[in-house]
Amino acid sequence: MKAFSVRGDTPEKFLRKMERALAKGELGKYAKMSLNLPEARIAFEKMGITEFVYEIQLDGDSFTATKKSEKVALTHALFRNEVERELERIIRRFGGTVQK
Repeated sequence: MKAFSVRGDTPEKFLRKMERALAKGELGKYAKMSLNLPEARIAFEKMGITEFVYEIQLDGDSFTATKKSEKVALTHALFRNEVERELERIIRRFGGTVQK
């Protein structure tokens, strides 16, 4: 996932929604999210760390998060597509648009 856009929500509120949604599943045990504008980090820690860093561009009541970097732990490589699909599902569930 290269980027995602959200209308009518702040990055802070949207990331909290994502955290709560992830917490209901298996990934929530390992997920950590942080926001230090203009960057948002989504990390998964279990037998290594996988981290996606997004640059946030604010536009009124909308924002776009563009992937700036990623680091995928060797032990996570097989599950990367699953993790990204789950993140995309959650983003869409809360009204975001995904750009692959």
